[in-house]
Amino acid sequence: MRSPTERRRAGLLALLPLLLLGCGTWSNEDLRFYAALPTRDDLAVVVPAGATPALARLDGRGSLVAACQPLGTAETWLWARPTADGLNGMVDWLLGLVDVVRRYPPTTRLADGRIWGPFPDDQHPGNEMRIVILRTYPTGPEGPPQHAYAFEARPAGGEAPFRAVLSGHFVGPSALRGHGWLELDFEALRALGMQDPDSPDGVMRVDYDRGAEPRTVALTLGKVGAGLPQFDYTFAGYADGRGRLRYVIVGDAGDRAVVAAGFDAAGAGRSEVTYFPVALPGFSVSYRQCWDPAACLVWVDDPGDYSCGRAGCSGGAEGACPAVPAPSP
Repeated sequence: MRSPTERRRAGLLALLPLLLLGCGTWSNEDLRFYAALPTRDDLAVVVPAGATPALARLDGRGSLVAACQPLGTAETWLWARPTADGLNGMVDWLLGLVDVVRRYPPTTRLADGRIWGPFPDDQHPGNEMRIVILRTYPTGPEGPPQHAYAFEARPAGGEAPFRAVLSGHFVGPSALRGHGWLELDFEALRALGMQDPDSPDGVMRVDYDRGAEPRTVALTLGKVGAGLPQFDYTFAGYADGRGRLRYVIVGDAGDRAVVAAGFDAAGAGRSEVTYFPVALPGFSVSYRQCWDPAACLVWVDDPGDYSCGRAGCSGGAEGACPAVPAPSP
């Protein structure tokens, strides 16, 4: 059985033969427009493989000893990997749509624009789609170009205006040397009858910047979607594998923990956690932790004993913490 992401990708790929209406070759100018669109490397949230729990081990007498003694496992850090996987899954969905443009030449070429379509949407009969990219030079012809793009849809066979389901903006000569954003409007998809059964609600927005070190990505979920809680997720990734990730954990009872983590390429790191117990509206408490590559805690600063559910959560020495990027606020 295919996953929701695979089903979405298959639906998008079904549109590709229709784009053969724009058959031809790519010009150098076409490639400049393509370079304004983000790739997966631009938007990917990369968490090291070290974000996995250490295993229990046998001691010298053959007895099973719990892993991560004496402070235990960095449980909040173990949520980093599934969070990154969820974010990347949503990014893949977005880029499955964006990548349609890269596979075929445009149907219409303007001096500072490219258009694909309109063409019928086989996956949602009764609708037609159009893709438009426009280029401007707000600071003059010597300044960096800006590209605005929109993936639009409307009921076929009429004069209704096109409605953007995905829109974006990019500043810079290429994705490797610029910054931009893109936004997917699930409400527009629903209004046009183009949503999947498991599509989230609201708007998803991604802001990204590859113009400096570290590369940054901010993903905002207007509502719950794809198994992720509503939140403003942020990521910063360095070329050497270090990074920062800010994410949220929501417990079954509704308790929330906002985690700002900094980590190295091996998975060691430190975090600042703000905990919001659902039973105490308006109340929050913070604690700090750091861990080794096996996700074993080496230092905990938690005077309120919220991180381990018992008295005496704090322990270890802050000097044992790894040298990692400071957790984001």
